[in-house]
Amino acid sequence: MFKKIFFVTALLLASLLSAKPVVIASIAPVGYLVKAVGGDKIEVQSLAKGDVHSYEPKPNDMKAVAKARIFIAAGLEFEEAWIPRFKASAKNLVVVQSDAKIAKLKEEHAGHDEEHGEHDEKHSGHDDHKAKDDKHSGHAAKDKHAEHTGHVAKDKHAGHAEHDEKYEAHEEHDKEHEAHADPHVWLNPMLAITMARNISDALIAMDKANKDFYLKNFQKLMNDLLAFDESAKNELAGLKNRKFVVYHPAWGYFAEHYDLEQISIERNGKEPKIDEMASTVKMIKDENIKVIFADPNRSQKSAQVLASQTGAKVELLDPLGYNLLENLKIAVRAIKDANSPK
Repeated sequence: MFKKIFFVTALLLASLLSAKPVVIASIAPVGYLVKAVGGDKIEVQSLAKGDVHSYEPKPNDMKAVAKARIFIAAGLEFEEAWIPRFKASAKNLVVVQSDAKIAKLKEEHAGHDEEHGEHDEKHSGHDDHKAKDDKHSGHAAKDKHAEHTGHVAKDKHAGHAEHDEKYEAHEEHDKEHEAHADPHVWLNPMLAITMARNISDALIAMDKANKDFYLKNFQKLMNDLLAFDESAKNELAGLKNRKFVVYHPAWGYFAEHYDLEQISIERNGKEPKIDEMASTVKMIKDENIKVIFADPNRSQKSAQVLASQTGAKVELLDPLGYNLLENLKIAVRAIKDANSPK
């Protein structure tokens, strides 16, 4: 009898000791970054799916958070309300901001030209940052040969110290429009690298024994994103019409990085009014826009109405899809095809 009890107890202890740490990501694309860095050393679960603006955790979500070691946040509105409750249910939960050191853009609520002009004026200081991003692609070859095991002490992941300093310089500017900040930073591959670096640092702090494993995975992810970025710039370089129409303005960071112009149908987070729809119809016709990109997580009604009135077609682009790298590739192909002469 005692042998049986001892055996069962030993099995339970072994199971507890071998259990992988649970890491919760607030949204799926952040979960993708977490899994890419953490690999099989961690268990990853993403919370919000679909329309994250109306997300509320389900009982199973709360149970998962209660078991988690780390919660990876991404600067989303729902996180402000729920993170205190998550921490209350899991006393030792470590909350990590994957968007730390990233200067935020103002969300393009107003639609197109009027808002875009204001955005350009307020963000002229981002030109140097964009140039830095463009130069960033040159790190690929260098990073492949770097002794990356020293990345934490050695300029924060292979030569990105200047990149971080540029972000820090924008911190005061961020505070001015934080209430209207665009959270979709993961859709710029350079900013996704910054997020992955923050994630890597958090996993190393939790699990120093596997530091080299996390660093190696981060290096691979970074190189994959840099290679994608170089390819994307080449694909989009020849476009004469660089405007694209979306229902929800999720692609601002992507557009800024690739010198494109995002035009939003949605106004102030709501369906456009009749007069706004009329002006958008005129703009689509004047600009010869052939495709309207709808968000599969949101209503497509307005996009379909505009398509019927302009002869454009509706296609889907998902800013919250799990496989971030593949989604970015899909976006590049879709926007290139939409703006290429037929």
